[in-house]
Amino acid sequence: MIYRPQQGKKFSAHSKWLNTQAKIHAIQLYWYETSGHFETDLKQIKDLIPKYSQLIVLGGDGTLNLAVNAIAGTQVVLSLLPCGTGNDFSRQFGYSTQQWRSTIFAGVARNIDVGQVGNRYFINIAGVGFNAEVVLAMGGKKPFGKLSYTIAGIMKLASYKGTLIEYEDGLQATMMCLFSNGRHFAAGLTPAPDARLDDGVLQVITIPAVAWYKRLWCFALMLFGKHTRLRWVSVRSCQQLKIKTSGLPIEADGDLIATTPAVVKCKAALLQFKVLN
Repeated sequence: MIYRPQQGKKFSAHSKWLNTQAKIHAIQLYWYETSGHFETDLKQIKDLIPKYSQLIVLGGDGTLNLAVNAIAGTQVVLSLLPCGTGNDFSRQFGYSTQQWRSTIFAGVARNIDVGQVGNRYFINIAGVGFNAEVVLAMGGKKPFGKLSYTIAGIMKLASYKGTLIEYEDGLQATMMCLFSNGRHFAAGLTPAPDARLDDGVLQVITIPAVAWYKRLWCFALMLFGKHTRLRWVSVRSCQQLKIKTSGLPIEADGDLIATTPAVVKCKAALLQFKVLN
């Protein structure tokens, strides 16, 4: 069991349920509380992994990202009980709390893809431009819960003008470029409504540096996954994409993980994830 030290009502309910189930199934649970230092936690979890066949995350996208980096490519099965701030990855399944709990002992392991930037994996969405600048501005703080993303985004939307990014096929004035394995981000927006977890590719969504009213309209439509109909929004699928520009922060699963230049890849079927039968 991997969890962050901040414990809310959902975490308490999940942990109580797990302890009860452990007694029923006559199994012993090992609880790992993260320190907040990614490399330290990653090393310690990797050292523990050979002893276990299943890893359960009680948390959101950031804790899930840590778990993915610890077990991707191994035989360890990943399970999730969402109780984080945004819980964006879990949204695409549409499961209730009881259904998520049902995956722990009665679910099936499904092979899913993960993304990769350098030596770092991500399970949901990575990107450069606007979303990375929002995460950078937040500095890891979420004083308003899941509304923190919305508030920080609105504040940044007014001032961010975009940046010139050099891709493999040339330069483009870009507001945001997303590499999507999952469908949702920023606590409920749907930037990649057609992304799939098992198709072997990432859906790349590129929004150019358009006028402010077009940006606002684009993000409004993104609430419903309808922005991809806008003629200036580019949607394509690829297994790999290179960004040549230097010094741009890269955000993935809600945290800053690298800077450009970088190659973003899809690693097909690298993870076993528990879902409903």
